[in-house]
Amino acid sequence: MRLPIKIEAGQGVLLADVRGLDHRLQDALRTCGFVELFPVQAAAWQVTAGGHSAAHDLCISAPTGSGKTLAYALPVLQGLLGRCVPRLRCLVVLPTRDLAAQVFKVFADLCPALGLRVGMAAAQTSVGTEAATLFPDASRDQQSLHGVATGSISGVVDILVATPGRLMAHLKSTPGATLDDLCYLVVDETDRLMRQAYQDWLPFVTAATADAEGPPPLGSPRRRVLKIVASATLTRDPSKIERLGLHCPRYIALGATDHRYALPKSLKEFKVVCAGADKPLLAVALLQQLVKEPTLVFTASVEATRRLYVLLSAVASLKEHVLEFSSLNSGPERAAALAAFRAGNARILVASDGMTRGMDVPSVTNVVNYEAPVYAKTYVHRAGRTARGGREGRVFTLLRVEEVRHFKGLLRKVDNAFVKDYALPKADVEAARPEVLHALSVLQAYLATES
Repeated sequence: MRLPIKIEAGQGVLLADVRGLDHRLQDALRTCGFVELFPVQAAAWQVTAGGHSAAHDLCISAPTGSGKTLAYALPVLQGLLGRCVPRLRCLVVLPTRDLAAQVFKVFADLCPALGLRVGMAAAQTSVGTEAATLFPDASRDQQSLHGVATGSISGVVDILVATPGRLMAHLKSTPGATLDDLCYLVVDETDRLMRQAYQDWLPFVTAATADAEGPPPLGSPRRRVLKIVASATLTRDPSKIERLGLHCPRYIALGATDHRYALPKSLKEFKVVCAGADKPLLAVALLQQLVKEPTLVFTASVEATRRLYVLLSAVASLKEHVLEFSSLNSGPERAAALAAFRAGNARILVASDGMTRGMDVPSVTNVVNYEAPVYAKTYVHRAGRTARGGREGRVFTLLRVEEVRHFKGLLRKVDNAFVKDYALPKADVEAARPEVLHALSVLQAYLATES
């Protein structure tokens, strides 16, 4: 961490120029629309020797939208191309079902052309249904669902994308669920996963994947597990990193000079300062300006997300364009809202901070912080929903006058420490006032009903 591999955002490396990239993986990438590797992907490929070297575990700290998922997926896929028998050889752990589904899709798009199989354990179906799909021995022996399976039993999938809770449910109760054949362990959104216990998944998995130093015994198919950890705000606390049990790790930092948090270079940042009572009015006036562009609006809690959604839905000029994304919605409702937003059927998605972590919506042009983030990490993750993959994007933060000082202090931890003021035309603000007054009365009625 003191001497990271520093790389800068810029021109990628053409697929044809990537050393050691198997032609089958090249063809699969081109079929999915990729023509080059981003800088962070090329660096990860080099450190891992295309997935064939476990000499160094890997820490990836790079802005959202820089290509972290493919940065670890490509070495894993390349390294598994030579496998003969399908067994669980790669485990990818993520904190939420929505993120797991997104990463699963990346692998699912590439695996068929390579003859590999990927599965997901993320509480989208029952434990029994998942077990029968992922671990066929579970359906053969339903009466022995006790203890932790320790045998090296063949499974259906080569790669498992999982949330910690459902992963532990399988490891503790599903016959055939074992990490005995694991070659790769990926911990995505590492800082969030390490903050929350999730049934003590981390000590359990690190103990199960612990290896003795040196090469495996003669004739043993087992090798040291290559660990890759990734986040836009990866912790730099050695005591926390030590919990992962990394082996001679290398640290890739994209554009994070002096180890500060990095934002995409193509991002433009603005702040709108106002009195607290005027925030709904200015938010509506701002969104009326942005309504033709895909815009994510962030609040600080699921309850605030619902209130803001009700408010905006009562504004005549916005109601047809607004959707809600929070844990107050069911999984299918969130998936439907996200699909509609991605398809352009709605232009404004009101979300809680659960959306800030890794969710990839390439079309987002603007991010609006309706409630100012408390931490620099939250600001980085929210802002990173736009300006992804080198595209341009904007982030607007609405601030009460008393929040300005804290916000400036927060920015000192981010590589761009200056945010311009954004002036809304007074005529636009006054034009929005009647609609906002009506919307506020609708919100008050809603809150009274909820109470």
